[in-house]
Amino acid sequence: MFILNRSEKLNALDFNMIQNIGPQLKAWDVSKLAKVIIMKSAGKGKFSVGDDILDILTMAKEKDPDALHFFQDKFRLVQMIATLQTPYISILDGYALGGALGLFVHGPFRIATEKTIFAVPEVSLGAFLNSGSSFYLSRLDGEIGTYLALTGARLEGIDTFFAGVTTHYIPSSRLAVLEDKLVDLETSEHEIIQKVLEKFVDKRSNIEKVGFQKEIREKIDRCFAFNTVEDIISALEKEKSTTWTRETKQKLLSMSPTSLKVTLKALRKARKLSFIECLRMEFDLIQKFLVTKDFHEGVESTFMSKPRRKPQWQPSRLTDISEEEIDQLYFTEPAPNTLSLLSNLDFRTYPHARYGLPSEEEVRLAITGEGPEFAIEGRLKEREEVLTWFIKGHKGKWGVREKILDILDRKTISTTKESSGNLIWKQ
Repeated sequence: MFILNRSEKLNALDFNMIQNIGPQLKAWDVSKLAKVIIMKSAGKGKFSVGDDILDILTMAKEKDPDALHFFQDKFRLVQMIATLQTPYISILDGYALGGALGLFVHGPFRIATEKTIFAVPEVSLGAFLNSGSSFYLSRLDGEIGTYLALTGARLEGIDTFFAGVTTHYIPSSRLAVLEDKLVDLETSEHEIIQKVLEKFVDKRSNIEKVGFQKEIREKIDRCFAFNTVEDIISALEKEKSTTWTRETKQKLLSMSPTSLKVTLKALRKARKLSFIECLRMEFDLIQKFLVTKDFHEGVESTFMSKPRRKPQWQPSRLTDISEEEIDQLYFTEPAPNTLSLLSNLDFRTYPHARYGLPSEEEVRLAITGEGPEFAIEGRLKEREEVLTWFIKGHKGKWGVREKILDILDRKTISTTKESSGNLIWKQ
């Protein structure tokens, strides 16, 4: 069991922590005695607030090579976590922000509680995503990942479960008994661990929303589907003016224009890249961001200025840096150092995705019949047919029914008088 215990820094990850976790993780993975690996934090209300960004900035200013070595070693650790043979369980009982996601999002079992708060605030700091974030966020349903990455918006508690950030929602009060149960296991079979976790989930019946309110989720998918930040803002302006549209537009306009544009372009590229290819792209971009004025300004204005002040981005407006300039500065020429990993293990889809909720894409493939498993018997046409297929396929996992109904409500229409008959996927 790993316990993050740097409470005075809210468990911010530093070089020493990364160097300590990696070798022990590898030792446990090859040991026949380690049946499961648990990652959690000491104290209440915090998992980790991400990388120790102040430490990284100090090293970058001093041109200390450890600023880059930190990310080199961290990316090796992230790949190791993503490809472990031993079941890996992360317990996010509090803040789980930014670079901390490298310790959990690529693992098979990710537990949320009512205290979980997830966000990726990098663009607000003039920084860039890391730890495989581009791979992970680009594969969330619809445009959820784009929205979270560009706005730094928070997801809390059970919303992280329905949005796909976590795989199980378990009340904090049940964690101690769960941990005891997991430690006593004499097996490393993922399926058995899944059954154990399901016994502890909060199977509530009064679900108010499935990750997002329906109207907001539809706006996210409409507005954040564009490939430039300017077009996203224009789309928000064309929506009916609401508190959400106004606040979202204001968030985007307050962020580093450079970070916004690089992040969006990287997310779009990531959709076609493998996991390792995403890590290599992120490592390349991080080297370029470590020497940018916006990264230094974002960290200093947020964490070092007393009182906290509004960052002065350079350039300050989206119109002051073109897509061509973004390409030339960040995506054309490689950075001096290439990422060196300890393994060639790679993937394009998460190997343990079945332990979470089904994705929107899986439902689309079932209804359109484009999935290979529907080639012989044909597509799923009826609402109950779809529900039965996915509930059975996920072995009765709680939350599947609620998510499937939400997807069908938003993404399908019926060609018969009965709302449940002959479903067609909306284009």
